[in-house]
Amino acid sequence: MVARMVSRMAAALLATATVAASPGHACSVVPSYKVPTNLELAEVADVIVIAEVTGERAGADEYDNRVVARPTVLLKGAPLPPAVELAGAWLEKGAQMQATVSSPQELRAPNPDALLGGCVRYVFAPGMNLVLFLERDDSGALVPFRSAFSRDAEDVAGEDALWVKAVKEYAAISLLPAKQRKAQLRKRIAALQAETDDPDSLAIAADMQVELEGRRGPAYD
Repeated sequence: MVARMVSRMAAALLATATVAASPGHACSVVPSYKVPTNLELAEVADVIVIAEVTGERAGADEYDNRVVARPTVLLKGAPLPPAVELAGAWLEKGAQMQATVSSPQELRAPNPDALLGGCVRYVFAPGMNLVLFLERDDSGALVPFRSAFSRDAEDVAGEDALWVKAVKEYAAISLLPAKQRKAQLRKRIAALQAETDDPDSLAIAADMQVELEGRRGPAYD
């Protein structure tokens, strides 16, 4: 219920910005808005998937275009849906509307495209593999959770990507009772820091330390 409420609130905040979805029109959020952290994204999601962008579909009007993606890998929950749609999104169209590839080493800042136009990433390239956080809507259907300036639709090279490894860690912690999560974060930080020959483990440990300290990304307003 809380997740759906947050999603609806984010949608309301983004409604006018999505209509003006271009680099020349930045959206704005209310002063109290807080960008979801990585663990909070995992908590919100009923299902987390890697999904390949396969096409787009026109919606009810010119602003309701939808990007279609086919889930291929399940990272949390079940089932693996046959397809998901990102509302208010488009496939890239030449030089004037290009998707920016996510940095493979980034774990905290959102894709640069999330800082333009609609406050969420809304331009994607065919074949991109996206990590999507899905929640159930009022009808029970799985839909992408979108929230301003968050890492809710990052693209990855594959299952071995750093972001995928981090999401798996956060997804596992999100399944624990809330009172146990900080202790588990500390435990996983220590275990990952011990893997001194694995740069990905050290990077995830550092990100978990940020999470543990409650530091958030700015609202970019």
